Amino acid sequence: MTLFFIVLAALLLLSFLTVIMYFFAVAFVKQNLGDVDDLDSPVNKPIESYKEAISAGMEYIKSKPFIWVETVSYDGLKLAARYFDNHSSKTIILFHGYRSSALRDFSCAVEMYTKMGFNILLCDQRSHGRSEGRLITFGVKESCDVKSWIEWLDFKFNPEKIVLGGMSMGATTVLLACCLDLPKKVKAVVADCGFTSPCDIIKKVAKDSFKINANFFIPILNICCKIFGKFSIKEANTVDALKKSQIPVLFIHGKADGFVPCEMSERAFKAAPKNSRLLKVENANHGVSFLVDKTTVTNEISDFFENNL
Repeated sequence: MTLFFIVLAALLLLSFLTVIMYFFAVAFVKQNLGDVDDLDSPVNKPIESYKEAISAGMEYIKSKPFIWVETVSYDGLKLAARYFDNHSSKTIILFHGYRSSALRDFSCAVEMYTKMGFNILLCDQRSHGRSEGRLITFGVKESCDVKSWIEWLDFKFNPEKIVLGGMSMGATTVLLACCLDLPKKVKAVVADCGFTSPCDIIKKVAKDSFKINANFFIPILNICCKIFGKFSIKEANTVDALKKSQIPVLFIHGKADGFVPCEMSERAFKAAPKNSRLLKVENANHGVSFLVDKTTVTNEISDFFENNL
């Protein structure tokens, strides 16, 4: 009987660890889930109604002259980005979302920022596009890549003013970077629908998609992150990062966001430095605030820059 219980306990433990490793692979390991830049791909079904506008924006980006540039991350990964030279003294660095692409996420924003007079550095996040990497770290290591790109940009072009922008996980990336030792020429941040922490978004997705309470396995999942990726998902939080920052942030979030709740931006906004703003867009789901209300979003961004650049 004792042997039976030992075997049963071993099987249960093995099953539990198998489940944990499955979730680790699903959440963090780079995977080929289809071409996100192919708007007919099933991965783009949630934004199908905006296909025409996104397609036009992507064609605009492709029509503009740019160069592919590279830098190296603090942990030795080659990072790639498109650089659009607008012969300006100010540059915006843009970071896309989780398992997405810079071309798709900023399809419409590139034209807007070009008209506002910015040079644009359109980055492929680690483990995406042309950038190297095996794991996606939900903004933890990616925030350090922000600093790498700032240092590269400062060395190569030395702009007078730098703005950081991010969509979804990219927004979390730039918000987490705010507590790093960034140069004073980083004047502002635009964070569109970012989540407050890796743990918060994992809990949300686990509850919505798998009907489970992630509190039970996050500690073990975090051990996997430390062992296989040398990072922790429990130590990164945009609220804590912004308490240590003096960089003003414009938060943009759709009120109808079903993936990253709007209240996550509300919580981060409360911790943000003075001159920060929060724009909540009616009837906008995840990542489509600009597409739902282009005029309001554009005017808010323009006014925010006028007051902070």
